[in-house]
Amino acid sequence: MKKFLFFASLAAFIAIATACGRKSETGNCCKTAEAGQLPTSEISDQSIFLLESDWETHRNGRMTLADLSGKVTVGAMIFTHCPSACPRIVADIKNIESALSEDERKQVQFLLISMDPERDTPERMRQFAADHRLNDSWEMIRAGKDATMEIAQVLGVRIKPLDDGGFDHSNIIQILNREGEIAYQQQGLNVDPGECLKQIRLLLK
Repeated sequence: MKKFLFFASLAAFIAIATACGRKSETGNCCKTAEAGQLPTSEISDQSIFLLESDWETHRNGRMTLADLSGKVTVGAMIFTHCPSACPRIVADIKNIESALSEDERKQVQFLLISMDPERDTPERMRQFAADHRLNDSWEMIRAGKDATMEIAQVLGVRIKPLDDGGFDHSNIIQILNREGEIAYQQQGLNVDPGECLKQIRLLLK
């Protein structure tokens, strides 16, 4: 019953956030909890931290989504074999990163969630991170199919497998507050980062 109420309230929240975003486009294409982490009792019904799935990182570590608490998170769902849309999403996030001040970047983390866990092994994700020159502020993670589809549903990301092994998917950059709640969603590719930066800075105040 608790899980049902969580998804019902979160679905309503996502609908509001999506309505405030820009027009959607689609494309084919061992870390432990820190002292500042929120106790479960303080996590709101709209937080992704309620999801109890276990994730493998590109550094061969393990984490839960609750390990993201304490910082603003800028993230997206991608897959490393994506020929066009996903590299553009990563470039768009890097544009956001480069526009932040040094002090702001210290309070922000960047997250890429694989929608292709079978092929996106830690080794493959490490190579992708190296190819795109992702620094230590970035984390790439994968989990099993059930956890992957669960987080996609919560984040409002549509994923459709294609016959060639790729995916037709939503192109959404997620801005999550320190408590793991969706604060803003930038939809589409090559979008001016101004609104994302505004929302991030509001969360950092």
